[in-house]
Amino acid sequence: MSEEKAFNLPNSITGIRLMGVPATIWFMLENQWAAATWVFLVAALTDGLDGFLARKLNQCTAIGAALDTVTDKALGLSVLVVLTSFSLVPVWVALAIVIRDAVIVVGALAYRGMAGHLEIQPTLLGKANTFAEFAMLALVLGHEAGIVPGEDWVRPMFWIVFATTVASGLQYVWVWSRKARAERRNV
Repeated sequence: MSEEKAFNLPNSITGIRLMGVPATIWFMLENQWAAATWVFLVAALTDGLDGFLARKLNQCTAIGAALDTVTDKALGLSVLVVLTSFSLVPVWVALAIVIRDAVIVVGALAYRGMAGHLEIQPTLLGKANTFAEFAMLALVLGHEAGIVPGEDWVRPMFWIVFATTVASGLQYVWVWSRKARAERRNV
């Protein structure tokens, strides 16, 4: 990570994305589904933009990386919780996502406590899962707004997200267990 200033273009984009979280939730709670959909889509689709610009402009910062992760989780989990509370996403899908994220966080903290450092590299399956989760949330929001028809894809999308969530969660446990065993051997 470069030691650039924390206030830069990529981090500013991430900050704007973070402001999209309460806006999306407010629109959902006010039953303004079209507005919620568009704010969510802008926040979700600009996720890659801030990281791309940080790398391209050599403005990667520790605060930017942390803020990007927090923004992704805040956006995804808050929208998921509200949609689940409105019975628009099944509880079993929401629980799988929340449990996976909790296992990853607890595992990362345990590894950091043991090894004294932590460098998380998302796996391809983890990225696919995040994409599937955000696509599901966007489609559910868009369906509720009347922007996209959802009768044919809703059920399969829930199963796809469930499957990628479980698979990526198991993959992270396997990868980090191997790293922890290797770290213990090196001590």
